[in-house]
Amino acid sequence: MDRAAIHDTTLKARDLLTNEAREVLQGVYGLASSGKFEPADKLPAVQELLKVKETRKRLEKFISDEEQAGMKRPEAVEKLVKEVAFTHLNRLVAFKMLESRKLIRGIIDRYQDSNEFKLYLADHDEDYRLYQAGLLPQDAVGEGPRDTAYRHFILWQCAEMAREIKVLFDPENLPSKLFPRPRALKALLELLNDSILEEAWSREETIGWIYQYFNEDEKKEVFNRLYKKKQKIRPEDIPAATQLFTPRWYIAGEER
Repeated sequence: MDRAAIHDTTLKARDLLTNEAREVLQGVYGLASSGKFEPADKLPAVQELLKVKETRKRLEKFISDEEQAGMKRPEAVEKLVKEVAFTHLNRLVAFKMLESRKLIRGIIDRYQDSNEFKLYLADHDEDYRLYQAGLLPQDAVGEGPRDTAYRHFILWQCAEMAREIKVLFDPENLPSKLFPRPRALKALLELLNDSILEEAWSREETIGWIYQYFNEDEKKEVFNRLYKKKQKIRPEDIPAATQLFTPRWYIAGEER
């Protein structure tokens, strides 16, 4: 298994998804990195789309709750950005690993031409109508009708998975409402579907390496504060500093 390829893909995916989350929060919902909100009446998507208006209210509550809990507003925004990126990457990686084991039909392997998506459309008339309408016109978020149908499909799959693993796959949580827009989603799937990772998806260690590589910047920052700046470790620093992945062969004492 090529760990270097997993490492590079994870970092590219993290950059892609964190940048997308920041752009969506600011451009669609009016939430700046400072934690301040732009007036809703100046945001076309909030005015035009009910789902965006409802998510804006949830964002306002999230920032308010975090601030009341003692977190600064910019830190709350950054926390949300990372959570959104981590959630979507791990969901799609999970689907990719299930596909490689033939436990599910193709969900993301061929994007909007994936087999399971076509079967889903056969049982969901409204989304089939959207699919047939094509990619235009795009709404205020940048989704065309077919993009909307595919987003519905992915979240429907998450709802199915949430019966077993709700924390990651809950289709009603805030990260689910901050779904990557079509361009970012397509770019992410191109990364995950690259042939260089084909072997990785059949290995159970892959999800562990992705977790570690996704958090490597936070780990470096913790140890930089500890050893160079002589600062104390905060409770929120502990996961990044200690939750490192250990392959099963290492624990068992034999490499495969």
